[in-house]
Amino acid sequence: MSYQPAENLTNRTFVGLIVAQFLAGFNDQAIHAAAMFYAMHTKILSQANAITLMPILFYAPWAIFCTLAGHYADRYSKTLTLRLWKVSEIVISILLIAGFYFGSNAGMPYLGGWLVMSSVFLMGTHAAFFAPAKYGAMPEILRPHILSRGNGILESTTFLASIFGSVSGGLLFNMFRDDPVWIGVVLLVLSVIGAAASFLIAWLPAASPEKLFPVNLFKPLQENLKVMFRSRPLALTMFGIAFFIFMVAYMRASMYMHGETRNPRWDEEQTSLIVATVALGVGLGSPLAGYLSGGKVELGLVPLGCLGMIFALVTAAVAIEHTAVLVVALVIIGFFSGFYMVPLYTLLQQRAPKKSKGELVATSNFINVTGAIAASILFKVLVLLSQVSGLTPEVPVVDEVIVGVVQEIKLDKHSKIQRVVIKPDLDEEQKLQEEYGIEVEIEQVVIDTNETLLEGLSGVPKAGDRVVVSSYTLRNRLHYVIRPADHPVVAVYDTGRLPSYLFFGAALMTVGILIMLCRALPDFFVRSLFWFKSLGKYRLKAVGMQNLPTDGPVILATNCKDLVSCLQLVSVTDRTTKVVLIDDPAALHDGVVLRGLAGRANLILVKPGDNGNTGWTAAERRALEALRGGHLLAISLDHMEHAGAIARLVHDLQKQTGAPILPVYCGSIDDGATGGTPRIRVVFGDIIKPAAALAPAEAIQAGVLSEAAVQQGTVPLVELAEVNACKESIVKLGEWIRLNDDSAGSMQH
Repeated sequence: MSYQPAENLTNRTFVGLIVAQFLAGFNDQAIHAAAMFYAMHTKILSQANAITLMPILFYAPWAIFCTLAGHYADRYSKTLTLRLWKVSEIVISILLIAGFYFGSNAGMPYLGGWLVMSSVFLMGTHAAFFAPAKYGAMPEILRPHILSRGNGILESTTFLASIFGSVSGGLLFNMFRDDPVWIGVVLLVLSVIGAAASFLIAWLPAASPEKLFPVNLFKPLQENLKVMFRSRPLALTMFGIAFFIFMVAYMRASMYMHGETRNPRWDEEQTSLIVATVALGVGLGSPLAGYLSGGKVELGLVPLGCLGMIFALVTAAVAIEHTAVLVVALVIIGFFSGFYMVPLYTLLQQRAPKKSKGELVATSNFINVTGAIAASILFKVLVLLSQVSGLTPEVPVVDEVIVGVVQEIKLDKHSKIQRVVIKPDLDEEQKLQEEYGIEVEIEQVVIDTNETLLEGLSGVPKAGDRVVVSSYTLRNRLHYVIRPADHPVVAVYDTGRLPSYLFFGAALMTVGILIMLCRALPDFFVRSLFWFKSLGKYRLKAVGMQNLPTDGPVILATNCKDLVSCLQLVSVTDRTTKVVLIDDPAALHDGVVLRGLAGRANLILVKPGDNGNTGWTAAERRALEALRGGHLLAISLDHMEHAGAIARLVHDLQKQTGAPILPVYCGSIDDGATGGTPRIRVVFGDIIKPAAALAPAEAIQAGVLSEAAVQQGTVPLVELAEVNACKESIVKLGEWIRLNDDSAGSMQH
């Protein structure tokens, strides 16, 4: 018997996945950080080149192999993919050990350096193949009602792994800098543990075993992009997630610039630790977002996440000079990022077609890498514009403070120049002593090296090099710039204020993405307010969501007939949903603000006795606009006194748009009789095609009760009991349609 999705988060398969992916994420970042420090320490790369090159080596495979990663995640069992790449992690760790050995013990630094950097590229490849299988497997491991909570834990552990991995990579290098082989040994042990954990994951059947190998590697990417653009929910997730990755790259660059403007400058470890506080916030916010989502995808958390990030970004911009406040703001940014990300990742997993979940996750990763590249380009453009506009003023530079030959040079643990001894030219000595009061041997206070002005890949001069030293004063501190004698002096700019402006820019961009998301789903804030007002009042769960099409007009035939039940239905959908509702004061009692927002975004109110703009004619016109716009239209059938008019409305709308009918039941299955929180279920039935319009009761009843959405036609016993609890109301809906079937075509409003 094939594996059935679990009802809880303590099952062996989910625990095995979490442990395996946590150690994978830890090793990804630990190897990344250790390799970067190793390259700088051994002078294979300058600090600036190492910081730039290592992320490229790690993330390039995400774009290069996205098609293959998605193909293999769907073509074969995701369990096989996860285990295979966890075992490959062991091989990569052995390669890392070999690189450290050849570079530090065997006297072959360049061979060792290339092996170490190759391990970074291979870990990026590992992550590129591991991620589609990991995210694609989640809906196969967990039932839909706990998928959000599972994703909260998954995202939390992913970011915590990133924190611990980045920090541990630096700590391990500092501990074993003289014999870095031990770094590889530690990571090898963790790789073995992670590989063992992957064997706790149950065997998941291949989603699409018949899929052929793509001869044209670009064609699947193009086809998947078309699928995501056509589907409103998938397009929403694609842009939303890509923006988050964009923001991570943009803010990381901004924080590194901020660290460079400190006096004294923050070193790489200080900056990395402060940047990591964002990930700490995500680690706290993600599981909470998963818990608060309940038994569905709670899109109402997304705008709350955006608003929280905007507030924290503005706070960081205003108080950027106060490090303690900045750190708190960064934690808050990460915390609300969890609210933003968990619903979007859950929506991507739940709404991606079963046979191509891996491909669509891989395509999303491709878009994410594109977003990260776009952030880097935008950052450089903004820095250039700030220089041209005078926002970052040019600092006067005194050139040729010293002209001579390097006698001795000392570097700190980050390969930055700590002390240099220069033998000035003979004709320079008198000028040095008379004009600058500088002795022949000079110990630098702060030296700012720029690799574009220094000879060799090391980024620092070597003993015997002829150099020129320039100086400038910035924020009351003296800085020196050393360059080869045959290189010209470069301009220096005061970027002290720029990080604050960049944070303001990030806040404005977040406002922009919030506006864009609200245009894609205009009732976002209705969902947020309704979620907040519903906290603790009931437990809402969606059943059969995969029966709801991701694009095209659909008529939802439902029993919802008041504001609360209608918004319960709206809150579990992931598309713009309009609701035709009888204007009854008793049914619209749930708060002035909520009623007002819902009236603008969701409700099409009908005053049956009014033939004017608020009557059935106006309602039909607005309903027709919604369907022709490709949206969902819910119509309550539970108004027996208006049965004829509603039947005529359904008949006319379906005739003009060809929209299929989807029966939906919403209601309590226990009314809190046991003393606990009432359990509300929204059950989506099978689509009724236009040819079978206004089907008899048996079809409506079968459409809901079959619940084909639940695991390919199988109905687990736990769900069967809940669905049977809805049976009586579903039968009533079916009987209503049957009674009005014959007369629907001739009834007048």
